[in-house]
Amino acid sequence: MIALRLRQLRDEKGVNQSDVAEYLSISRTAYSLYESGKRQMNYATLDMLADYYCVSVDYLLGRKSERGALRTGEAALIHKYAQLDERGRMSVDALLAHELRLAQNSS
Repeated sequence: MIALRLRQLRDEKGVNQSDVAEYLSISRTAYSLYESGKRQMNYATLDMLADYYCVSVDYLLGRKSERGALRTGEAALIHKYAQLDERGRMSVDALLAHELRLAQNSS
């Protein structure tokens, strides 16, 4: 299932195997083995591909039919937020709460 979905997503995105391989920092041959189902990827690669195609890991694995897609940039924001320490997360949370209050007051 994953091989089929990788090919479909790549075609939809309009990129070639070399583009995806470059994103993953692997050879085009290695990536082509993923798409042909002749090689299994590790979790980190699976996670990177889910981010690249803006779908969930469950979708790639065939566990869900819904893509669970994130909008462009959301996966990167989630990743950055996860790297923050507690103080950083509290700062971001406070800023978001403030911005939401401003948005509600202006509507």
